[in-house]
Amino acid sequence: MGERVMIKEFGSDFHYIYSEKGQSHFLDDQECLNLFFSGRAAVYNLLKVGIAEYKWKKVGFPGYYCHEVVDFCRDLDIDIVYYQYNPLENNRIEWDDNEGDVLVNVNFFGIRKADVSHLKKTVIIEDVTHDLLSTGRSSADYVFGSLRKQLPIGVGGFCIVKENDFFTDTHETVAADEAYQKKSVAMLLKADYLKNNLDSNTLYRHYYQEAEKMFESRLTDSLMPQQAIAQLGTFPIEDLINTTRENISFGVKELKPNNSYQVLNNENGFCLVLYCRASEIRDHLRNYLIEHKIFPAVLWPNQIFEKDKDLQGRILCIHMDFRYSHEEVKHIADKINTYFENV
Repeated sequence: MGERVMIKEFGSDFHYIYSEKGQSHFLDDQECLNLFFSGRAAVYNLLKVGIAEYKWKKVGFPGYYCHEVVDFCRDLDIDIVYYQYNPLENNRIEWDDNEGDVLVNVNFFGIRKADVSHLKKTVIIEDVTHDLLSTGRSSADYVFGSLRKQLPIGVGGFCIVKENDFFTDTHETVAADEAYQKKSVAMLLKADYLKNNLDSNTLYRHYYQEAEKMFESRLTDSLMPQQAIAQLGTFPIEDLINTTRENISFGVKELKPNNSYQVLNNENGFCLVLYCRASEIRDHLRNYLIEHKIFPAVLWPNQIFEKDKDLQGRILCIHMDFRYSHEEVKHIADKINTYFENV
């Protein structure tokens, strides 16, 4: 068998990965797990059940968050508010703690979440998108997440509810199935592009962008398409996430000490998270990496509060997941080192 050739670009969306291994306990070991089209559809339906069954009146989301998720929930009959929590400062949150209150506590980057132990009346919903395997360790009343950040699947979200909670008016929609098909085509085309079977990324980017727009539509308030569930069942989920952890840990060790940034995670999460000393440093590093075909992510755009805008402007998420060999992870780390050696 020949030596693996390094792929020609890194990061951004997953390409299609064939798998027949399965053997995952993530889906089997969770009682009362429900699969939805997306993480936002999962929390939307979870809130809908709480409003109807438990008279939930107010839900708090952290100010530093993916605001597309919040916007998706705005037509629900519940007061939506923001509470200020900065995962770097790890500040104590201010919350009234009344009956009928709900608070979404986010496991940020798989490394930190707010301490909510002082809240006795508030229902806690934990977002474990960045650390799926922490689901069984959560002490929250409910858990939800997107599957798309840590797993190579085009659509998918889930929530875990109590034994007597039921979703009565959910179904699989045509729009959800169409979005899954578009995303799958994009992932297949990207796989061809990475194998040099396509000269340009224009075609697969077109399909990705079309599919992503559909996530904002209420028509994708849907259960997870059956084809997507079948694909999910082929993944060795724990193996994929553990390989990502090993890669991040390896990548951190390959980075040379530098006072221009700090590494926020040693292994957990879906990517390497760098916190730069200034937004200008982050922007210049990001542009340099893109020039060298390494496409990092910024979490999250369009923040509201000043502290969150500052955090958005200084964080850079660099993919070092299971897609990559140690040689490729070293290549990414070397590019980061080279940039700071020459500025």
